[in-house]
Amino acid sequence: MKRTLLKTNIIKKTMLFIAAFLISPAFYAVTWHVGSSQTYTTISAVVNLVQNGDTIKIDGGVYLNDPVKWTKTDLVFIGMGTGINRTIMQWNGGDISNGKGIWVFENPSLTGNITIDNIVFDGARVSDGDGGNGAGIRYQAKDLTIRNCLFHSCQNGILEGGSYTGSVVTIQNTEFNNNGYEVTGGAYSGYEHNIYISSATDSLLVKNCYFHDPRGEANSLKTRAQKSYILYNVIDEANGQGSWELNIAQGGLCVVIGNTIVQGAGSINHGIIGYDAATNPIEDFYFINNTVVNKYAGNFNVFNIVPSSGINKFKVYNNIFTTVSGGNLVNFISGSSLDAAIDTASNRISANYTTVGFVNAAAGDFHLTSSALSVIDHCVSAGTASNGFSLLPVYQFVSFGSPLASRLTTGSSNDIGAFEYGITTEINQIISRGQFAACYPNPATNNFTIDLNPDIKLDNVQIVIYDMIGKEVKRVVITETKTIININNELKKGLYSYSIIVDNQKSVFGKLIVQ
Repeated sequence: MKRTLLKTNIIKKTMLFIAAFLISPAFYAVTWHVGSSQTYTTISAVVNLVQNGDTIKIDGGVYLNDPVKWTKTDLVFIGMGTGINRTIMQWNGGDISNGKGIWVFENPSLTGNITIDNIVFDGARVSDGDGGNGAGIRYQAKDLTIRNCLFHSCQNGILEGGSYTGSVVTIQNTEFNNNGYEVTGGAYSGYEHNIYISSATDSLLVKNCYFHDPRGEANSLKTRAQKSYILYNVIDEANGQGSWELNIAQGGLCVVIGNTIVQGAGSINHGIIGYDAATNPIEDFYFINNTVVNKYAGNFNVFNIVPSSGINKFKVYNNIFTTVSGGNLVNFISGSSLDAAIDTASNRISANYTTVGFVNAAAGDFHLTSSALSVIDHCVSAGTASNGFSLLPVYQFVSFGSPLASRLTTGSSNDIGAFEYGITTEINQIISRGQFAACYPNPATNNFTIDLNPDIKLDNVQIVIYDMIGKEVKRVVITETKTIININNELKKGLYSYSIIVDNQKSVFGKLIVQ
């Protein structure tokens, strides 16, 4: 009798497990195909069919005047178009009737955790009665990932905000062009932006993106997030008429590393970075290894700090600040008496951007030449942010659409600014400035590769890794030009240095991050 009951209970539990599995969203998730040759030819044709966890693949082509509101969660959108046949959500029909944008996610109780990859959003606009803030993507839900997209000629590229908390927004490898209010000096000039992020957002990451030619006094990037990480982007006002290149509108913990930031000749605001009301719980700003160029021929400020109190740290290290002829730097840091919070070191300020040693400043190529003696090998350690985030630059921008390059180091330190002298190619290329080894990926997880110049004789070559107090933690004999170094379970997460030793002489010194 007991054996029979035991069998019955096992069968019941097994059936309940199977039933739970069968009704889970992941089990029922399907992939929808949209395109001119597909069953569904428009986006609106599938919006009410899509369920939680589904993937929507959209063929290349223009999807004209078809705005939608999505109401499901855990969705993945993939544009299948390439080249001149990209997947384009285009609006040219006057004002969008939903009053918000081309794609809208507005109910955090129903939707969230959205990924959008390789899609163009073009021409979003709403009426002044709806705020003049039409967005390519209007996001009022939790957790958003944008990759490989383009936002063009919208009043806002991405307008994110809602009453939820704790959202994580990630934007990578994406281009923003000609976004902002249409009329300079109009009713909403200065209020619409390439990206606007609300204070409910816990964390924002913007990495390897290209911002250029804003319109209508737009900010290139405006964030109120609790934590913002703005890493290795090009933010170039170019021929646009923008306001702040970076507007840190509510303070917070903000890390800005490795960016090229250019205020254009037609700039409206004449200020480059704004740090406004210190109302977020953490008030730490880190501006490290950026190249900042002013092309406005007149008075300008680099940093404008609004609050006179409340900021804990305002660290500015290892940056290049320079201007065109006729540009007059009135204030490096203006509008604040926060002397105790302001921490600056090893910055280079030049009144003439043609004398810094850039490859071609007039054409926007701010890589370094051998004449940039005041910035090559002159970095000082910026340490870590208050939350432990490393302030060491480990990548640099190559070109839009390309992966970031590892920022390799020769000598005793990095170079000041967003670029390391000689690194102009992909991560596995040997750079030219006398360096004969590349180390990648960096940061590394389970292993990394040491790639030696083939001219090196491999008779007596070793790599030695040291912790931050200089203690040797690993040594490997190198017997091949390309060697994979396994570090899995050997090195804790953190910052290390390494030397490549040839015939008992330290020939290369660099930094390694283990994550």
